[in-house]
Amino acid sequence: MPLKKTIGRTTLLLLTLNAILGTGIFFLPAIGAQYAGPASLISWIIMSIIAVLISMYFAELVSMFPKSGGVFEYVKKSHGEFASFIAGWTAWIVANVTIAMLIVGSLYYLFSGYSFLFSMFAAIIFIIVFNYVSYRGIGVSTKLLVFFGVMTIISLLALILPGVAQISPANFDPFFVAPIPFIFLAIYFIAETFFGWETATYLSEEVKNARKVVPKVLIHSTIIIALISIALVFVCIGVAGSQAFGMQEVPLVFISNILFGSGFTKIFAIIVFIPLIGTAASWIVSSPRLLYAMSRDKVLVSSLGKINKKHQTPHNAILFQTIVSICVTIVGLANFRILLSLLIPLVIILYSFVMLSFLKLRATMPKAKRYYKAPLGRAGPVFIILFNIALLIIWLTQVSDALSTLLLGIFFILIGIPLYIIIKLQTDEKFTGKFYDSISTFWDKSFSYWYGKAERKKVIEKLKLKSSNIVLDFGCGSGLTTYEISKRVSNGTVIAVDLSEKQMKKAMKKTGQTKMPNVIYIKESKLRLRNNCFDAVAAVGVLEHMENPKEAIRKLIKLLKKGGHFSFMSFGRSLGIPGPDFLKNEKAVRDVFKGLNVTLNVKKESKKLTEYWYVWGEKN
Repeated sequence: MPLKKTIGRTTLLLLTLNAILGTGIFFLPAIGAQYAGPASLISWIIMSIIAVLISMYFAELVSMFPKSGGVFEYVKKSHGEFASFIAGWTAWIVANVTIAMLIVGSLYYLFSGYSFLFSMFAAIIFIIVFNYVSYRGIGVSTKLLVFFGVMTIISLLALILPGVAQISPANFDPFFVAPIPFIFLAIYFIAETFFGWETATYLSEEVKNARKVVPKVLIHSTIIIALISIALVFVCIGVAGSQAFGMQEVPLVFISNILFGSGFTKIFAIIVFIPLIGTAASWIVSSPRLLYAMSRDKVLVSSLGKINKKHQTPHNAILFQTIVSICVTIVGLANFRILLSLLIPLVIILYSFVMLSFLKLRATMPKAKRYYKAPLGRAGPVFIILFNIALLIIWLTQVSDALSTLLLGIFFILIGIPLYIIIKLQTDEKFTGKFYDSISTFWDKSFSYWYGKAERKKVIEKLKLKSSNIVLDFGCGSGLTTYEISKRVSNGTVIAVDLSEKQMKKAMKKTGQTKMPNVIYIKESKLRLRNNCFDAVAAVGVLEHMENPKEAIRKLIKLLKKGGHFSFMSFGRSLGIPGPDFLKNEKAVRDVFKGLNVTLNVKKESKKLTEYWYVWGEKN
């Protein structure tokens, strides 16, 4: 079911302004001033130029691929599935860290001085409420987010316009006191103000005339943000001086106190809190669309791609978003600076991915339809990548704990690789064969931990074997089941089928072709065997890897003679990772056997942090 196209140009502009401005504009002017003093204004001008250029490259990409996956989609088109998963997974981590940082930042302004438990409780309530609004539909969500976007602009203009009259030129003297490395270090931190182009691209499938509207909105919103940011920094330093301003935890409240007096401080804190929490809402609304797109492309669990029939929103992705955002917020609630330091290198890596994708697509798809074409199509992205590398080097050399923070971020990215492998093993037969070929030795030694003698006995007993039976061991692997079956059908035959050639070679060693000549091995994924020819069929740890388990089971049952027995064992939820949908519960298991005319038995056991599903019966 497709997402609804309900977002217009003006709405998208306000959503994008709200998403990109984020916490950055409310905190980072002070951090920039802390590092570079009055010269941080130069940092803002340089970063603004770079940001407008980046927005143009995002604009061209979204004009080609107006999909809800955003960066995931661009990298997939340019560098293939695995690279796109890493990009999408990185973007997903970025989204969760950003949401946590936004919540923390908003609480700094509104609940300064309150207890940690109160702040944590407030953050969780906000996350739940905004995710519920997101679940109710993009129409409801955008009305709320448009309000937040308007409040963001109003709160900033409320300082800029009256602040111009109170600027003291002496606060900019000396202007070039900061060394060049510190000007670039300031750029590194203030760059977060402009992060968020990918958020707007996640909504592309819900935008009317997205190919033309989204590119213009990305560029126009970036220009507006650049102008507002430079004006705000100019006013803040001009009014308060860079030294005093750079020391503030909630800098814009400090400026409001200078401009309007202490009586207005609490009111302005509330005014700032509204757009801050609204930006968190923007990310909360848009980020599940990335999960939806990745699930739709079968690199995340399929349940995340389901659309609620009533509200037409990716409800499972929103629920997952809620849980993860709460967890990250609890972990990082007390320290905005740590979350910021973790976020920036991840986004720099992500945007460098996007620039590489842009370059590849310009080279490989030169004649593809582009509703917007960015300037400096080759030199620009290369410059941005080199600029990003320079920023990371300056940060690593100038900040003491930078390396450990970068390694932590890389660790979070690498965590996604095992998840990718697990999902691909459930959806891609070709990948499954190659994977088990590559780990055959390790798997042969480790699989017996989960599938030992007790489990093998349960599977084989259900087959009710006789010595003359013809038996199919579908997905024989390294031959643990094959070996036991071959001993029981000494006068019969075992047909052992598997995708992995190396696994089958290990199975051959177990059965010993000279001692047990009753085993025939076939390297195959799609069976081409005669129906009604087997007395028994076994399948262990196989069906959960099938893209269409219902169709695979139907074919296996067809191969059985009438009165023949089948015994399947599959692994459901393992180590906290959900299994395929058909192993969700007993009803789901029974549903895949509907209409097959079998006597069916289902039993689940939970042990070793794994769900074991035993499914056996007889063909009627």
